[in-house]
This record gives sequence, structure tokens and C-alpha cells, in this order.
Amino acid sequence: MHCTMLATAISLALCASGAAGFTEGLPVAPTALQVSDAPSDGYPPRGITTGRALLNTLVKRAPEGPEFREAAFDYPVVGPHGCTTEEHVLIASASDPTMSSPCTVVKAQWPAVWDMHVFEDPAEVDVAHLVPLEEAWHSGAWAWTPEQRRDFANDLTNSLTLTILSTGSNEERGSSDPTHWWPPYFGVHCKYAQEWVRIKARWNLSVDPAEYDALMIQLDEAETNMCRNIPIGVPPLGLDPGVGPAAIVGAVVAGPPGVPFKGMTVQAYDADQSLVRETPILLEGDFELTGLPPGDYTVKFLGGTTGAADQWYSAAGPGGPATVIPLSAGRVASGIKAGMTAVVTP
Repeated sequence: MHCTMLATAISLALCASGAAGFTEGLPVAPTALQVSDAPSDGYPPRGITTGRALLNTLVKRAPEGPEFREAAFDYPVVGPHGCTTEEHVLIASASDPTMSSPCTVVKAQWPAVWDMHVFEDPAEVDVAHLVPLEEAWHSGAWAWTPEQRRDFANDLTNSLTLTILSTGSNEERGSSDPTHWWPPYFGVHCKYAQEWVRIKARWNLSVDPAEYDALMIQLDEAETNMCRNIPIGVPPLGLDPGVGPAAIVGAVVAGPPGVPFKGMTVQAYDADQSLVRETPILLEGDFELTGLPPGDYTVKFLGGTTGAADQWYSAAGPGGPATVIPLSAGRVASGIKAGMTAVVTP
């Protein structure tokens, strides 16, 4: 096998890269709430979320549909320059390619992130769907139109849907989801989980319960690879509208001197000012309000016993009118931040 370890290059590539009701013991939203439609900003930046929050926007259900038909995906197709989708990915992923024709690479260097190797022989690499076609089929693609399946299978919008795998890894993985297969190197498991979830979110694909658990274990990992704290981009939808629950993510970015974030909570209220979700602020200040039905929300931060004053999220800053956060199905509102102030005593 003509391959060489290229840890430095691979490392650089990695670096670049149902609402529950609460009715007892909780404060009631004020009846005269002043609201604003000002756009949200803050931390995480708009368009950035966490793997956990994005995973929780996916519909969770068992695999379904009729027997898998690979031909139903119309892959690969010939693009406007005469190359197939597969040929395009091989060319775009290659470094210093030697071409025998406009669409054929006979020699190059292909960094295979999931294998942590660089391959030079095209016979040693496969262009693979990160979410295999059979997995996508049983996650909802069986019910798509032929055009939607074609668009998914040939998606060149970003470098996520189609990836370079060694032929050995691709054969070993088959159509397995992360319940049964992970890349051989632990160091890329976080990135693999993030990209798997991004693809499923982009295409409104479901996750089965075991798959969800396997992904959440990795995305919530905070001891070795710190996956919990690695942000990811919210993908543009390949199918619109979304279908899963929505989420609101952000952080308390400042507080009174000496006041810990632990002990604070954050709440989401719907347009009727009914409490829909509450979650504690993590030690680092981050929070995720997940499992939200579509609708308009306001967010309230509670200081609890920490000595910080309660406040509504406002794009205008502390004390401003509460900002309304519109959420559609399967989407994430990010950048919802608060700078907590101390309780004012008479």
C-alpha cells in the first residue's frame, strides 16, 4: 500500500474544520412583558451551535421504509464539466494530481482524515457518503422524491456529504451508523460525530435510539477530546422546511464578581408566556434549550441563589426589552447571551 502517515497535515485539517411542561415551583412570566424583535447576537456566534444541540433537533425513531434500493439515488451524475460526482470529489480532494484526462486522476495525494493517512494510489481510496445511502434510506430518504434522493447523493455544497475513505475502511464500515462503526483513530471521533449530525440535520434525516446514544456519548465527551466544547456550524437545509424539534443555545458570558455560573438556570417561554423548557447553566456558562416546538420564544435567565438578578434575554443588553426568538422546525437559534448583574438591595 502506497501511503504515508501525515499527522501534521491531518491535524491542521481537523483544526480547520417534545416540549416538557413545568408547572410546580417555578416563577411565572410577567403578564406585561415588553418585547423587541431586534436580531440576536452573542455567543456562540449566530450560525454556530454544539453537536449536542444539533443532535437534539433530529427526529428520533426506529429505521423504517421498504427494502433499500441503491439505484433510487441516481449516483453518480455527470456534472456541467463532463465529470461525474465521484470524479469531481477525487479531483477536488487531491493534492498535486497527475491527470490522464480532464476527469481522471492517475496519481495524487489524498488526505483521508478518517484513516489519518495520505494515499497516493487512486485504487486505495473510495469516494464515500459519510452517511451511507442505505442509512439515509432507512432514516427517511425512502419517502423522498427521486430528485431529492439525487440531490442528497450528489451533494457538493460542502465537503461533508461525500468524503475520502480508504477502500479498507469503506468496506469495513459498509452501511453502519456510529452504533457499530467509528473511524480507527479516536482523535477524529468527535469530528466524525459532528459531521454525521450536520448531514442528518441538513437533510432532515432521523436517528434511531441506539444511534442517538452512541453519538451523544461522543458529542458530550469532556475529558479527552473535549467534544462538548467544540462548536459546529448550523448547516443550510437541503430539504426545507425542517421537521424536528428546535433549540436555543448560548451562554452567560459575564456575572457579578465572584458569582459562579453554576446555580443559574435559563428558561424558554412561548408566545403565550407559558414556560416550555428550563435547563441549568453549565459550569462554563453554556446552556442548551432543546426539544422546542416551532414558535416564538423569549428567554429568561434566573440567578437562583447565586446573588445574580433575574433578567430576560435582550439584544439591547441587560434591562432592555425581551427579544423574541422565532424558531422553525429543526432549526437552532444561537448567540443567545446574557451578562448577569448583581441583585440590587435597598
